[in-house]
Amino acid sequence: MKKLISILAAAALMLTLTVPFASAEGGDLGLGTMFVYTENGKTLNVRSSPETGDNIIGQLQYGAEVHVTGFEGGWAKIAYLGGPAWVQSRFLQWYAPGPKPTPQPEPVPDPETEQMYAELRSEVSIPQTAMQAQASRSSGWVNMRIYPSKVTGRVQTCPDGAPLTAFAETTNWYHVMDPATGNSGYIRKDFLKIVPVEQPVVDEETRIGTLNVNGEFMLQGKVPEGYKLQVISARNSRIIAALITEDVSRPQMLLTIAFDEMFADVERMNDLSAEEIDTLKASFTDMNEVEFSEAETAAGTKLLIARETGSDEDFVSILSLYKGYSVEFVLSPNPNAADQNLTDEQIQAGIAFLSALEFIPAN
Repeated sequence: MKKLISILAAAALMLTLTVPFASAEGGDLGLGTMFVYTENGKTLNVRSSPETGDNIIGQLQYGAEVHVTGFEGGWAKIAYLGGPAWVQSRFLQWYAPGPKPTPQPEPVPDPETEQMYAELRSEVSIPQTAMQAQASRSSGWVNMRIYPSKVTGRVQTCPDGAPLTAFAETTNWYHVMDPATGNSGYIRKDFLKIVPVEQPVVDEETRIGTLNVNGEFMLQGKVPEGYKLQVISARNSRIIAALITEDVSRPQMLLTIAFDEMFADVERMNDLSAEEIDTLKASFTDMNEVEFSEAETAAGTKLLIARETGSDEDFVSILSLYKGYSVEFVLSPNPNAADQNLTDEQIQAGIAFLSALEFIPAN
């Protein structure tokens, strides 16, 4: 038993000599020797006060012995060059550390990755533009990639001549969508070519404008005085054209022609049943209060006219169908006009314009 008591007493004495403890007044702790330990092997800053800032008075090497006289918060007070100084206590330990860690080399930037990030930073939106894949050989294909870099994964391959739609661009790539699959990704600009948009033909003497609707049929009518017919975009089965005017007192006119699978077997609106007409009307009344009326073109094709009545933002939509295509002509006030409502005269002029349009077979 006496031997066990002697061992415990010796252990307690060793703890007293090596482990610091706070005094009752909260001042300096018991003296002790500690060692500098930094995980990266770098030097430890010695400071004139227990705070970071412009107070560095020296540095201690990795593994250096320091004489600790006290602790305060996360700082250790040490004897340094004959006077007191401070270091961060988390970089000290009570035993000598092992060999100094070998510094890890700084990672070398990957040029391809850096270039990809540069391309992404340069990306800007562009108006939707019809494109075609342009392979280096006619039997080849073009890779659509996840990111604008040749080392990233492929979304899909596009055969030479495949139609695509670009909606954004970087310095060297287009961000495109394949309408056939719905997939989107990046293709280098040198593997794409822009499909020229066929502009409407306008006879300046008669002011008759003719619009080729994807080779399916021709839409022809007299362009109102003070307006110009201009195609905004044409891609696949969708054409957006506008009647543009510089006269702010005149309404804006937008013509959208798009193939609609719902009406694929419909020759013209006249073929729709009363129930199908009601379904069309319901698509206008989900968010608006609308009055409906009907008219017909010179060729006898029915027109459905929807006029919003429950809002300050007036608009009139005139809808027709031909060969599975929906033809929608929208009148809205010019945003620069003082009066934000359409007049009955303007609406009748719009109805007269669409009523005079002719649907002509393309062949």
